[in-house]
Amino acid sequence: MKHLHVSPIKLLSEHGYTLVELLVALAVSSIVIAGTYAGYTFFAQQHQVLTAQTEVNRNALRAIDLLKADIRMAGYLDYSDVNPMPSNQPITISNANDLTLVYDDYDDSGVLYRALIRYYLNSYTPTSGNQRQRLMREWRKCNNPSALCTLASSTPMYGQSSGEPILDWVTAFSVEAANLKSSGTFSGQPQTVKAILTIQSPQKIDGSARVVSKTFNVITRAKNVSLVP
Repeated sequence: MKHLHVSPIKLLSEHGYTLVELLVALAVSSIVIAGTYAGYTFFAQQHQVLTAQTEVNRNALRAIDLLKADIRMAGYLDYSDVNPMPSNQPITISNANDLTLVYDDYDDSGVLYRALIRYYLNSYTPTSGNQRQRLMREWRKCNNPSALCTLASSTPMYGQSSGEPILDWVTAFSVEAANLKSSGTFSGQPQTVKAILTIQSPQKIDGSARVVSKTFNVITRAKNVSLVP
């Protein structure tokens, strides 16, 4: 009878993993997985931050473009308008955060009228959520262009007595007059308006208490105040 001879080397090559080897492999795998998760979380948060910043910039620039266009028009008197522009009418700033601008404009039918534009902050509480502030733009038509135009003597263009929100999640809005005219009919009227807007993104960063917000400094020259005699 033949006896099978098994080599010791072969026996050693066929044994399984020891407990120590399994523990080491588990520890290394845990470190790799933890590092991968941490890296993913970091890049995911950075992506959310960039997305929130882009949203803030996009929303703010639309509102700022509208604000700058209205400031540039302040004090404009159309050549065909027989009604004078009162010397204290073009630009009015109240409480450092309430801006009123007056200028001649044409409606959709091509009819000349005198417009009063107002920018201010308004508190807003949604059905579900916390109170926040929105930048409002009130667009009105002056009832008597020959007299000083105010909120009380003007009518909303589209029936909205409080205006419409043009920017949401605004945490700060302030306005300052600069370069006051030193002489002429509009002496004392600002030729430049400085506005500061701080806007917060409604998006929350997962796993972080960080809130994305940005402050915009707007400086615009009211060209027509210096041109109208």
